[in-house]
Amino acid sequence: MNTDEVRTRLIEVLREFLPRVAPGEAMEMARPCNEMGLDSMNAINLMLALEGAFEISFPDSLLTAETFHSPASLESTIHQLRGTTR
Repeated sequence: MNTDEVRTRLIEVLREFLPRVAPGEAMEMARPCNEMGLDSMNAINLMLALEGAFEISFPDSLLTAETFHSPASLESTIHQLRGTTR
């Protein structure tokens, strides 16, 4: 999965958990996820969905507000966990 494919898949998964992003609306990668409707319960489900979509596992050390701050921070974390570069 290349960088563009990672971003495309990430956005697909995020759309399920960000109710304030309208279908077809561009995903603002730097916008905080909580502004787009992510709450603490959905963050857990989002993490599980990302683990399944990317075949990764979030270690406890990355279960932080910083990791789930924005689509960009999640994208960076996914690349880190997959051992790939952006």
